[in-house]
Amino acid sequence: MRRLLTASVVMAASFSGTTLYAKPMRIAAASVSSQTVSFDVVLPLRDKAGLEALLRRQQDKTSADYHQWLTPAEFATRFGPDAAQVAKASAALRGRGLTVVQEGRILRVSGTGDAAGKMLGTHLAMGRTANGRLRAFASGGMVLPDSLRQSGAIVLGLDRDAHEAHPFSHRVAMAKGMVDPQNRKSATGGYWYGDLKQAYQYPSYQTMITKNGVSQRLDGTGATIGILMSGDVLDSDVDAVFNHENFIKNSGQAKNPALNKRVMINGGSTTSSGGFDEASLDVQESLTGAPGSHVNLYEIPDLSDDNIIAGYNRIITDNEADVVSSSFGGCELDYTAKYNGGTSYLSILNTEHEIFEQGNAQGITFLASSGDEAGLECPSVNYVVNGQAGTWVKGVSTPAADPSVTAVGGTNVVTVSKSSSLDSAYVGENAYGDPMEAEDPYGEGADLTGGYWGAGGGVSAVYAKPDYQVQSPVNTGSVVHRALPDIGMQVGGCPYGAVTPCNGGNSPLNGNGNTQRSYVIVAVGGQFYGLIGTSVSSPEFAGAVALMIEMKGRQGNLNPYLYNLNTVQSVVGDSPKLPTTVYHRHLQGYNGVVTTKTPNQVLGNSFNYAAGNGTPIVYRLIGAGWAKPAGLPQSASNP
Repeated sequence: MRRLLTASVVMAASFSGTTLYAKPMRIAAASVSSQTVSFDVVLPLRDKAGLEALLRRQQDKTSADYHQWLTPAEFATRFGPDAAQVAKASAALRGRGLTVVQEGRILRVSGTGDAAGKMLGTHLAMGRTANGRLRAFASGGMVLPDSLRQSGAIVLGLDRDAHEAHPFSHRVAMAKGMVDPQNRKSATGGYWYGDLKQAYQYPSYQTMITKNGVSQRLDGTGATIGILMSGDVLDSDVDAVFNHENFIKNSGQAKNPALNKRVMINGGSTTSSGGFDEASLDVQESLTGAPGSHVNLYEIPDLSDDNIIAGYNRIITDNEADVVSSSFGGCELDYTAKYNGGTSYLSILNTEHEIFEQGNAQGITFLASSGDEAGLECPSVNYVVNGQAGTWVKGVSTPAADPSVTAVGGTNVVTVSKSSSLDSAYVGENAYGDPMEAEDPYGEGADLTGGYWGAGGGVSAVYAKPDYQVQSPVNTGSVVHRALPDIGMQVGGCPYGAVTPCNGGNSPLNGNGNTQRSYVIVAVGGQFYGLIGTSVSSPEFAGAVALMIEMKGRQGNLNPYLYNLNTVQSVVGDSPKLPTTVYHRHLQGYNGVVTTKTPNQVLGNSFNYAAGNGTPIVYRLIGAGWAKPAGLPQSASNP
């Protein structure tokens, strides 16, 4: 199970923070022979080489396939399992008394525990997952029938794997020293959505474009943002954020933007779930960035691998969302054999990768938060395997590490601060990580030390260096592996659990005691809270991408575009007056990984492990360089 990536800022000095993690799965019953159980059988793609070639052509402006996206039906015909393979697998399952419903290349299977156990050559028992959900799992190794095994099928939803045995749950880390989340007098927040839109120079709300011969506002109209999360939202909270900024009055619209719809997957979720504040943040950040867009919330019961894959599969099968944001992640090393007693679970990541590739081929852009442990995403293997005291070690977060996903990290934004003014013009950013106190995240009875708070980043140990990084002159720090993040926006810092004070240390490497930390303001359960984390930056960037999609249509994998922009900027120069300057670069910071004593090396001039290519000047990055940037918050240009 992967963790959410939100931390919230305390509203009053007396409110104490804590960090909550999941407990291991507990066996609740010896047998489920007569109970109904459900699981998924995933059939592999075919002609993967052909798919990879198509994806390259779809991003090549000289190709006839450039931005020629497939429908799900067209994808299935060319790359999905053939009809005979599906029929054979379905017959094998039905012949053992199981019910099968096809959803793309996933077969949703249900039946009695006895029938499922016999089909898989194992015994099924009941256990409770991290969030208390009761589900069946295989108490021993599973053996697929030949008809399924020979096709390369895998089973999801019954494995008591490492991600159920020691999962992260929701991290509730309160930021220190920020008493009033409505404070607009500080150069470092809290920030309302309009502050960030001015700082990052979104196009003015008054910008008009012509689409299909019709004039329309550049606000995300016609674009759909998908949010995948294990939580629901209150429509009244979304309304409250827009009401606070007087959106109706300042925009001239008749009503506030609102969530378009909820899509329940495997039973969906509720506002009582651990993902309530995360879902609230994701929906509000996306919708405030692109108030004319449709935002669809895809709700899953928890962040177990089977539910995440079911959620992504539903998204690409529906094919409604143009850009999808995911504010969760987990250490990619957790899927390797070394972390799982010799058993590799990389097939799970491969299944997700194939789903992302299908989505890319259909034109869908996937975004994911890059993690909140700075460059130290992973617990050491001795802690995970043996429950011994350990350290946080170099690692990156998945799904952000997947090369078909845009990993979104970020910084602490600094704006101007003027008395009796809402002016939030951009001044600069920093990404100094905050050292964290020792903690026992998996409940092993031992502590992990050496952790940092900050945007996740570094070099993947699983994924090879993708073409868009190989072909770019930008130095990502590795010649063979994928580096991340790809881009950054506001993240914020200084959670409870950080070593006081939040300055990383009074040394040149740590910014000589730099204390500039910021946060954003979100409505959760009828109150306003300040939130920090890459959970902020991913849905925030989704709103910016929606503006681009309104103008240019679907983009698919956005990373080739992002790295090409950086290449051009590197050649032409960084002057803010140049239209080719689309990124804020030369950012200062330290994430706990780089061992050199050279200040800011982790945040190199053209690529860094906190914000990737940089943070955007949005109106230029999306190709609207002719537009006027948004002005002061609560104005006609920035309502």
